Amino acid sequence: MGGLRNSIVKKIGLTIFLFIFLLFIIYYNFLNVQIKDYLEQRGMEQLSKESENICSEIEVFLQKYILIVEQGKNNEEFINIAKEVKDRHQKRENPLYGKVSKQLENIRGLDQNIAQAYIALALENEDDLITNLYDYDMDPKYDLSKREWYLNTIEQDKTTITAPYVDMISKKTAITIATPLKDNNEIVGAFGLDILMENIHAIMDNYNGESEADIDLIYDSGLILYNAKGRGSFQRTNDYIQDILPPELVAEVLSGKSGVSQYTYEGQEKYLAYFPVKDTNIIVVTDILRSKILAPIHKFVLMNLCILFLIILLLSLVLLILRKHFSTPLIKICDEMNHFSKNGSITLPPKYLVRKDEIGVLSNGIIYMLNEISNYIMKLEEKNQDLFDAKETINKERLLFKTTIHSLGDGVISTDAMGNILIMNDVAEKLTGWSMGDALGMSFETVFHIVDENTREKCITPIKNIGECKEHNGLEANVLLIKKNGEEIAIEECAAPILDDWGNIKGLVVVFRDYTDKKEKQARISYLSSHDQLTGLYNRHYFENEINRLEQESVIPLSLALIDVNGLKLINDAFGHQNGDKLLQIVSKALVDICREDDIICRIGGDEFVILLPKIDHQETELVINRIYHKISNQRLNNTTISVSIGWATKTTLEQKISEIYLKAEKDMYRRKLIESQQMKETTIQTIIHTLHEKDPREKMHSENVGDMSKRIGEALQLNQELLQEIEMAGFLHDIGMIAIDRGILEKQDRLTPSEYEIIKRHAEVGYHILKSVDTFAYLSDYILAHHERWDGTGYPRGLKGKEIPLVSRIIMVAGSYEAMTSERVYRSAFSREEAMQELIRCSGTQFDPNIVQVFLSILQRNECQ
Repeated sequence: MGGLRNSIVKKIGLTIFLFIFLLFIIYYNFLNVQIKDYLEQRGMEQLSKESENICSEIEVFLQKYILIVEQGKNNEEFINIAKEVKDRHQKRENPLYGKVSKQLENIRGLDQNIAQAYIALALENEDDLITNLYDYDMDPKYDLSKREWYLNTIEQDKTTITAPYVDMISKKTAITIATPLKDNNEIVGAFGLDILMENIHAIMDNYNGESEADIDLIYDSGLILYNAKGRGSFQRTNDYIQDILPPELVAEVLSGKSGVSQYTYEGQEKYLAYFPVKDTNIIVVTDILRSKILAPIHKFVLMNLCILFLIILLLSLVLLILRKHFSTPLIKICDEMNHFSKNGSITLPPKYLVRKDEIGVLSNGIIYMLNEISNYIMKLEEKNQDLFDAKETINKERLLFKTTIHSLGDGVISTDAMGNILIMNDVAEKLTGWSMGDALGMSFETVFHIVDENTREKCITPIKNIGECKEHNGLEANVLLIKKNGEEIAIEECAAPILDDWGNIKGLVVVFRDYTDKKEKQARISYLSSHDQLTGLYNRHYFENEINRLEQESVIPLSLALIDVNGLKLINDAFGHQNGDKLLQIVSKALVDICREDDIICRIGGDEFVILLPKIDHQETELVINRIYHKISNQRLNNTTISVSIGWATKTTLEQKISEIYLKAEKDMYRRKLIESQQMKETTIQTIIHTLHEKDPREKMHSENVGDMSKRIGEALQLNQELLQEIEMAGFLHDIGMIAIDRGILEKQDRLTPSEYEIIKRHAEVGYHILKSVDTFAYLSDYILAHHERWDGTGYPRGLKGKEIPLVSRIIMVAGSYEAMTSERVYRSAFSREEAMQELIRCSGTQFDPNIVQVFLSILQRNECQ
């Protein structure tokens, strides 16, 4: 044993063993410090990345429904019906109810995850919902104030998402996405969607099945919505993270920010990542044991211990063989190698280096080897770092590519050089009806089946030209994509080749989208560019283009009729613009009923129409005009006769210009209008007076009394007979403008609001415009306009003062006020004769002309006017 104890081989063996052991200790410390930090950092990044990926998938899932809700809150019809419905039992009487219900049904049909679409109505007595089911009525006890989704969206005044709950209809787990409906910044209701949560359920189960970490969902109140340990259920529980995590960590998780934290739970160290789902109240929480992150170190150390043991065993065998032949030189070499391990350099005696035996070869070889190893390790470390960086870059680009492809609103299909499908995004699956699993490896033409909309012939797909496809190109117009189930949709697409660094085609990328909505909008725009929106007839733009086209011999003789609607402004002033629109629609329908299909009818102005009648002479045109006159004369609007003036002319030769024919027809029309328009307007005035007095017999008595009193005041002022007639007529017609005032305001028993009073004040101006438009009554219009002006200048509508006010208007002011005071009103009892006289005296010099008041009082005192 003493000889073994002093052997050179043993010393060499011990030296090598110590050297290897020292390297192992250094390596172990390196692993324990550097690699552990690296693994912990990588684990936290991976934990955060998993949370972010889940958030992205949930956001993609929810975003389309949020977008639908955001669009819904700007729907004018949703806002109007929420504002107009005051009683749940009368909601179906609203003209918008059927249309809104249909729109809600269309919204529900957009996606299988939409369980229900509805509009919340917070009514005075009972709350209600308008749903996608036309005949559906909520329980009378339904109370919006107890509904979480309604309270959240109203209180926060924005789009909100509720916690999951069990849907009453489908009995499946769902959430509600809701937004307030506003009219002029006033909330009138709410629009909501019930979204089934099965897809989010699948996302969470899938990630929990593949990840070592536990992935949970929580609400921003701390309520746990999904627990990885309770996989398979997605129910609302009563567990909160406040009962599990430290308060400081709870505050971080619920802060609305993302991050990663370390904490201890039941004696075990854990890492926890939290990431809020954008535009929702949901937070993704991912946690993992620290021991799981560091598990690779322990495996690696165990493997290295095994390797070390094998090295020591082999070394012992080698030492037993070499102990007799290389002891002294090897000891020296080992000593030098030990020196190398300390300072990185080695110096062997020259005599070892010049030896020709094994020791010489070994000595030179060791020096060379150590130098090469040092260089190789340096290069290896550099390459390892480059490979690590490249791997990280590839992983990021792959994740970015995947997220980008599936986030696009267009369908994307990628093929190989043979036209076999490699990639399809979610939109492409939806548009083609093929899932990625079914379409993978199939021919592009099988999945992307397109035909010409007009000829029904199969279109050439981009894959046919893949060998010549060197740049982006798109399909022709009118292309239909036939889905897997046979459904057809209009699409537009663009294709581009996938080229390698040498320009060789390796595949094809096709991007396409649903073109249906865009196509319909283009057709609507094209229609509106040539048609009048109110009547549906052609407009002036179409007429001007058409007259250029008709400058040809094949349409001669060509007649042109110009129609002007008489009294349109009078109808607008008296009965409102809605009745004026109805008048134009009645006239346009009459023209369509009388004219032939080949005749061109256009509305070229507010009250002007023109008809182009090809291949019809002057006499035939006159017959058509007479039929139009007869048709329109039998029409009525508010018991008012409808009247038009028509002029026409005929082009008999190609040399004649249509513009000349138009001027002749226009001149003829204006000649007829001088007679027909005034007759119609006078008839309309009589109709207005009759309608006003028929609705309110008290108004007829008031008008007759004011006319009679006004005439008596004029007689007392010794005015001439012609002016007395004007005074009496003006007094009789002074309230003709009331025809345009809502009866609800006129008959209101309570005190008028400021806005209602402003509406009442408009009757003077309306009466002025009505009479001004008729020559027979135009001389009275200024009297009617000023009959509410006050002596002190505070009246309306122009604020005239004193004698700036016409004498007739001042007389009507006194007579009308006295008659109003001594008559019964819905809001007060009649004044006595003495009370009314005292009121005239009190307001003399402010509201009334003092001279006229004095004259009128003297008449009353003589009992000449009752």
